[in-house]
Order: sequence, then structure tokens, then C-alpha cells
Amino acid sequence: MAYENSCSKCHTLSLLGRYSVEEGFPPVDSLPASYQEFIRRSKQVPPLAGKVFLSRWGQKTVAELIARFQITASDPFFQFQNMNDETVVNITAYALKVSGARAGTEPLMRTNGAVVNSLIP
Repeated sequence: MAYENSCSKCHTLSLLGRYSVEEGFPPVDSLPASYQEFIRRSKQVPPLAGKVFLSRWGQKTVAELIARFQITASDPFFQFQNMNDETVVNITAYALKVSGARAGTEPLMRTNGAVVNSLIP
């Protein structure tokens, strides 16, 4: 899965982020040195699902969320493999699903103007 091979290194497999270097799985010391340094320097990594995530992103549109994920995905620091637009949209859909969103009748698109909270029952 794309999330597990990329974002989970910092944001954890649970998508709940890290509030300290010691928290989360996979353990920080199992990651490449550049990721370890990034996490230690930032001291925390924000969640991509759950209450804290929704308090930050719930009033924004899905398009804004996808755009933010795209910025991170294109950052050369992370050196993500095969991180194209479709993969970023799929990771966004996964984060929304973990937060409680139900699948819609239309495919998720980069231009989706729906407010994130409107997708969460």
C-alpha cells in the first residue's frame, strides 16, 4: 500500500502521528537516518486521521487536503517512489476513510470541493 511505503514512516501506521520521538510504529530508530533527523528536529509529526486531524482539516475542502499532501509528496527530501497524482489522491482517500468517511458514488478527484467534515458521519 502506498501509505505504508511512504507516509507511515513519519505519521505511523495508525495515521495518528507522533507526539514525541519515542511514540509510534515503526520506531524512529528503524527509519533511514534522514527521517530520524527530520522527526527529532520537528519533535512531533501531525496525525493524518482522527480528532486532531479533523480539527485542523475538517473545515477545509478535499481539494485543499489533496493539494497539501501533494506538496509533501513532491518534496525531494522524502524521496518517495512512484508518488504520482493518483497515488496522492488514493492516500488522501485512505486518510479520510480512517477518519470515518464513507465512500461516495463518485471517484475522489483533486478538484473535489466537498468540505472534509461533510464526508464524516
